[in-house]
Amino acid sequence: MMVLKIGGSMADRAEELADDISGLANEKIVIVHGGGPQVTKLEKALGREPKYIISKEGFKSRHTDAETMENFVMAVGGGVNASLVRMLRKHNVNAVGVCGASGIVLAKRKMLVGVENGKERIIRDDYSGKIRKIEPGALSALLGAGFVPVVAPIALGEEFEALNVDGDRAAAAIAGALGAERLILFTDVEGFFMNFPNDLVRNAKQGQIAEFQKSANAGMKRKLVAADEALANGVKEVIMCSGLKEKPVSSALSGGGTHFTKQ
Repeated sequence: MMVLKIGGSMADRAEELADDISGLANEKIVIVHGGGPQVTKLEKALGREPKYIISKEGFKSRHTDAETMENFVMAVGGGVNASLVRMLRKHNVNAVGVCGASGIVLAKRKMLVGVENGKERIIRDDYSGKIRKIEPGALSALLGAGFVPVVAPIALGEEFEALNVDGDRAAAAIAGALGAERLILFTDVEGFFMNFPNDLVRNAKQGQIAEFQKSANAGMKRKLVAADEALANGVKEVIMCSGLKEKPVSSALSGGGTHFTKQ
């Protein structure tokens, strides 16, 4: 079994991915997707300028107030998810769309602290969540029935509210809960570079991830965190690679990208 994470930018160019997955008939596959570009497009169409929060650790996240959360559900839970399922079905993949908030991804609403002009500020109106539990039963049932679940990274909060959770970390948590052997984190570059765009790291151990984070940009830092969490949760291998090439899954499985394993 393997879990694939694709970003929103790749979701609009998923023809190669769908065709590649169609040739992996014997693999149990779960797909987790993002939707950042689609949320931004919808927000701007509605006359809202997206806002972002930079944490003191250097992570960048969307300021998801109540209205943005509603737009997130529409753009990600509806638009991107349905589009991907249609594309996969077109290529004879038995895909079914699932929202994490349907009792699969459970989270606690976070109290975010942002940094502006060197000063910390508490963000009180944000609907971002920290994953606290994955309930894998529904996904296991779908996999057992021959389906490919396509999961939108929207979590169910403790007050039954919808929460925005990071797609990479959601994919890592789902992979661990399902006992997946492999997590593939697709991105728009070939993998982790020590000195981007030079010095691609082909193979690395979990213990090296903390050091890699020191030189990584905000987006790559988040993927490195997800890789670390997946390995800690029992996933045997995490592959970080480009999702924009021909046959992206097959390329990753044949040695493309950066391959992370335990100590």
